Amino acid sequence: MKILFMNNLLPYPLDNGGKIKTYNTLKALSVKHEIDLLAFINHEEDRKYVTELSGVCRKIHVIPKTVIKDASMLHFIIDYVSSLFSPLPYVIKKFSSKVMKEKLIQFQQEKHYDLIYVNHLSMMVYNKYFHSKVLLDQQNVESLIFKRIIGQMKNKVKRLFGKVEYVKLKKFEKDMLYRADRVIALSQTDKNEFVNMLSKTRKQIDVIPIHVDAPFLDFYPRKDNKIRLLFMGTMSWYPNKEGVIWFLKNCFLNLNPDKYDLYICGANPPREIEKYRDKKNVTVTGYVKDINEYIRICDLAIVPLFIGSGQRVKIIESFAKGLPVVSTSIGAEGLITDQQNILIADQPDTFLKSIKLLATHPELRQKIKRNARTVYEQYYSNASLSRALNKVFLDMGVQ
Repeated sequence: MKILFMNNLLPYPLDNGGKIKTYNTLKALSVKHEIDLLAFINHEEDRKYVTELSGVCRKIHVIPKTVIKDASMLHFIIDYVSSLFSPLPYVIKKFSSKVMKEKLIQFQQEKHYDLIYVNHLSMMVYNKYFHSKVLLDQQNVESLIFKRIIGQMKNKVKRLFGKVEYVKLKKFEKDMLYRADRVIALSQTDKNEFVNMLSKTRKQIDVIPIHVDAPFLDFYPRKDNKIRLLFMGTMSWYPNKEGVIWFLKNCFLNLNPDKYDLYICGANPPREIEKYRDKKNVTVTGYVKDINEYIRICDLAIVPLFIGSGQRVKIIESFAKGLPVVSTSIGAEGLITDQQNILIADQPDTFLKSIKLLATHPELRQKIKRNARTVYEQYYSNASLSRALNKVFLDMGVQ
């Protein structure tokens, strides 16, 4: 088939969960199909990564647009004020671009596509200009995430504006679920949310979890008896930032600094996290080119998230690469988990207890590693993704 793939950001370099998920989807699609890619880049310099995708996409066109809030406060203010006078919420309106619309129309005039693969709800802002069947890959329940964010807001003014944004976002999400010919959810939990949103309307929703290509790693030998904890995730994503701050304030300060080190790896760490950088046992790296270099020196991964939906690529990567995980319930939401492959804790005392349990029982860490790798191979390895997607296409009648 000829597929036009619409994505909010160029999925390279592979430095966050969304890009990893998208890149693996493109790889799986390219096995049997011809893929053209339209995407934004946040900085003009990111254009250099286009060549990295030439092996999985026939034609690639990127459009520079500042869509990450932390990259430019001026652009954020302009886009946010503009959204106040629009029926579209800010998180969708900021992806509206005349240049992207014109390029979308041009691509469709030059080639007949069998399918338009919309990767992320935000790119459904161009739904009026789609001329082929549409598959919406819903990587999160966006309105649910925003509802959870509002629930944590203490500022009354921010909460008020947040509620307005939430109402617009939920309406847009519901409308686009109707508009798409088919919908992919990452988990049964997300699918249930979409079904409730659509009420009694029949809509085929397929559950296809995140698949990644991740080899089991060889870990570096230890020169001391310290336990090294790792958090990995882009700090510009609000749930990551709030989760790390919660862990620092409520958990890590109660661990013996002579026995534990913490590595916080992710681009754009805010000042609230940067201030911990000078502590002798806390390393805030900012952006890292190769996260494997930090995984290899660590003993445990922590995922202290209280906001989100979909699935955490960071947990699937940890399962695959041999890093035991301690997570909150929301952090592990939508994944195949039990007490044999991950430890779940939602309160500071139980989170600390789980860390100490794994720290003092190396045989338990090994057991968790083995079981988690088995779960990865069975449910989340890249081998089965192409087959799952082709089944969806067959059901849609576009294969």
